[in-house]
Amino acid sequence: MDNKHFDKRQSLALVATLALLTVLAGVWLVLAPGEELKDETWERIQQDGVMRIGMDASYPPFEDIDQDGNLAGFDVDLARELGRHFGVDVEFVIISFDGLYDALRVERVDLLLSALPFDLRLTQDVAYSHPYFNAGQVLVVREDEDLIAGVDDLAGHTVGVEWGSMGDVEARQLLRRMEFELYPYPTPDETLTMLKEGEIDAAVADVVSTYQFVREHGAVKIVGPPVTDDPYVIATRLNSPILHQRINEAILELSGSGYLDELRMEWF
Repeated sequence: MDNKHFDKRQSLALVATLALLTVLAGVWLVLAPGEELKDETWERIQQDGVMRIGMDASYPPFEDIDQDGNLAGFDVDLARELGRHFGVDVEFVIISFDGLYDALRVERVDLLLSALPFDLRLTQDVAYSHPYFNAGQVLVVREDEDLIAGVDDLAGHTVGVEWGSMGDVEARQLLRRMEFELYPYPTPDETLTMLKEGEIDAAVADVVSTYQFVREHGAVKIVGPPVTDDPYVIATRLNSPILHQRINEAILELSGSGYLDELRMEWF
């Protein structure tokens, strides 16, 4: 996808979140004087030279099996880059999504990297990394639109959403402070098609569907910062603090170097 379809504020918002979480991670890793951080998982990874990654290979373009029977996708490339970063090989363990957390708990895998949304309910059981992708809702307009630059410009316009989605919820919240016509559609693709054809002035849709639509059809663009945040994260066990720390450091480095943006442009 062409760089012009990506709002720099999307990347800046992710970087800001990463910076905040770096501070929080530092607090989480504070030790008593003389106490050493222990992590048997990290020790085994370094000793064996293999990092086992749990993944549900059924969610393209993040993870899927290609025509040649090989794993491919955004998360697959990220996992391999983490392996290179740590100087170890990567072993993918394919598991259905419903079984991922159980596999982590019983130590069948060392970490989970599978388009996992952050789940506050599970933070007492697992450690989540910094976000590496924001799958939230975004504001979308036609390429030639120059009057709508953010949600504050929606007053008096027509706005499409996927019925029942978070975009629908956010749009109805916006209706409490401004007036516009809201049009719900069955799917994100239909919503964006109506936008492309000029039936509506703007749309609020999830960023993954939007990226895929732009790649296939063009004609629309993302404007403004994300309307909602839905961070994808990597999960480790609570007793793997060094692995958790190394993953966070790697994500910060890969974000700062532009690698995560390169992955996004390759797969969307």
